[in-house]
Amino acid sequence: MKNRLFFQISSAVISMILFGIIGFFIFISYGGNSCDQPPIGTCGCFCCHMFGLRGYESCAQFGLYAGALVGIILGLILFKIYQKKKLLKKE
Repeated sequence: MKNRLFFQISSAVISMILFGIIGFFIFISYGGNSCDQPPIGTCGCFCCHMFGLRGYESCAQFGLYAGALVGIILGLILFKIYQKKKLLKKE
């Protein structure tokens, strides 16, 4: 029981870190290329003015949080799939 909980938490944390970093770099690139292009203040993207920041900084922070959330969800789903396949092999 303790091993199962440990592997479930560790799979969620590892995928959270991995997807968080991926989301960070994707959105920092997006924000750096799209936000606040001249004329300044005409940015219409969804993440340009979040978290009290502007431009690539706010987009990067959004990407980190969104990637971490997706990573947690995918980590738990993949753990459940792995566990079901492991149980089917025993029978």
